[in-house]
Amino acid sequence: MKRFKITFLLTSIWCLCHLPLAAGESESDTNSLADLDDAIAYGISHNPGILAAWQQYQAALEKIPQAKGLPDPRLMVNHFVEEIETRTGPQRNQVFLTQMIPWFGKLRLRGEVASKEAEAIHHAYEARILMLTRDISIAWYEYAYLGKSTEITRQNLDLLKRLEDTVREKVRAGNDLAPLLRLEVELAKAQDMLQGMEKQRLSQSAALNALLGRESTEPISWPDLPEPVDRRMDRESLKEELLAGNPELCALQSRIEKAEGTLELSKRSPIPDPMIGAGIFDTGESVMPNQADSGNDPWAIQLSFSIPLWSGKYKAEKREAEAGYEAARQSRTDRENTLVAELESALQKLSEIDQRLDLYSDTLLPKAKQAVEVTESSYRADRASLLDVIDSERTQLEIERTYWRAVADHHQSMVRLQTLTGETKP
Repeated sequence: MKRFKITFLLTSIWCLCHLPLAAGESESDTNSLADLDDAIAYGISHNPGILAAWQQYQAALEKIPQAKGLPDPRLMVNHFVEEIETRTGPQRNQVFLTQMIPWFGKLRLRGEVASKEAEAIHHAYEARILMLTRDISIAWYEYAYLGKSTEITRQNLDLLKRLEDTVREKVRAGNDLAPLLRLEVELAKAQDMLQGMEKQRLSQSAALNALLGRESTEPISWPDLPEPVDRRMDRESLKEELLAGNPELCALQSRIEKAEGTLELSKRSPIPDPMIGAGIFDTGESVMPNQADSGNDPWAIQLSFSIPLWSGKYKAEKREAEAGYEAARQSRTDRENTLVAELESALQKLSEIDQRLDLYSDTLLPKAKQAVEVTESSYRADRASLLDVIDSERTQLEIERTYWRAVADHHQSMVRLQTLTGETKP
């Protein structure tokens, strides 16, 4: 399977290239989406939640240079209200510039902690894209199934209308009127079902448009529902891909690494941070004539250290970091166990769906179609009743619907599997 990051890079490039055009799109351009890939790319570039997650990541990146930067230097100016008389003259002002320099490794660790936080937010952004891709794909296949079901119902309605001509001829020839009445009832039921599907189309199309981040009220064109492609599923390979590529686990791993950095930083907190500085004393002319160095401004250098006197707070900081690290580690283990269980459940469901597909495609569908053809031929030859024809057509209709329901379920199960392993390609 393709790894998520490759697809993520491609979709990000697509978004950057197409996002400025979004405001100028016409509604007619957006009602027809070429395929599922087109819909996903459109949704990623227009969904407000995705755009917000990206800005959160950008904000996190800007915290890295802040964490790695030195604190601001301090400028201290003293003015003596009463001048200090010295041999070389009265001292009137004092100016000092100091800079606190964190102990070796502290700035590096702070930068690493901020970097890991940004990395975790980026993985959360990837997970947001993955969840949106999953939701769009599942809604897309559900909408495609409705389109296929509508097509089957319409074909059944056309078949019943064609059969109506044959029944009317038989009634005019003196046969019983009951079959015609029964057929008209079936026609009315089929038309009612078709109208119900059209209403479902509006609601499902609206839900899909909401996922895509657009306000179009027109129904989306019916997408194709492709036949499933046989793909061998290896449990161990899928599990490895899940553990390595699932963005949720990647985000939690980054949180662990951030917690490790925080713990290491807490161990260095008690180490004093040196402060270096330099200053100059503004000195006037000496009142003593011919005094050597009269009026010269002396200067000084300064070195000071913070004193870790209150050890209790440093111990508490370390305990806090240790608890945070353990919490991050346990959170990843818990989520990993949950995702592996979801993977097993998804594989089991996919296996059941594929068995159903084999049964319907290889056995039930061909036999149902054959039964309809034989029954219609027998009815025209007066060897079968209209009830037999209607029952055989109803059976074929239900089998076809069940088959295409299984096809949609197969695609949706594949989407869920790919979401677990961090793959976006439907």
